[in-house]
Amino acid sequence: MENDVLRRGFVGGNEHRRFMFELYNKYKNDPAGFLAFKSIVGRGGIGLVDDISFDAIPISANEVEVKIGGKLTKKKVKREVVIPHFTFSRKSLSPSQLSEGTYKTLALLLYLGMGNSRLVLVEEPEVCTHHGLLASIVEMLKSYSRKKQIVISTHSDFILDKVKPDTVYIVKNPRGKGTVVKHLPEAMSRKDYEALKAYLKTTGNLGEYWRDSELGNV
Repeated sequence: MENDVLRRGFVGGNEHRRFMFELYNKYKNDPAGFLAFKSIVGRGGIGLVDDISFDAIPISANEVEVKIGGKLTKKKVKREVVIPHFTFSRKSLSPSQLSEGTYKTLALLLYLGMGNSRLVLVEEPEVCTHHGLLASIVEMLKSYSRKKQIVISTHSDFILDKVKPDTVYIVKNPRGKGTVVKHLPEAMSRKDYEALKAYLKTTGNLGEYWRDSELGNV
């Protein structure tokens, strides 16, 4: 009998449903990986949730005809409704009750640990995320960057505060010129870049420099 998981228990947009479906697959097919994921997002990690669990409710099985060796054969397909639960402060929450920031962070950390991809693109992790959680996310991204290349797009001075200037690229789309990408050390004059490095050693952070200077116009 085949296991055909209905997605009706997974609410939200397509991205939410995809994440919940892949999280359930990890729960079913990779228990050790699922426990490792929970240790990262749970109380012992960044504290997003206390626990994640799934209820699988069997419903009537269907018979379908499949062609095997040139012959039609009837086959039973087991069907079930899967209901996910997220526990936080002893309260059980459905996916629809999670904040967008929590959802995004759970998905990001799941996909970072999945597969053998050598490149991960992360779009504006600061959106819908408070600074306490964002600091943890950046540290996690730094940790994973030892194993794979991670490219982050951001408008956040808070994230710039957490990175080195030689890892920053400025992306602009000036009218009539298309997208222009400049590596920060090459976008600045040598004198200005040396002044920036001196500022970072003695005065402040990169995000502050970007906020208070002409760096945004480079």
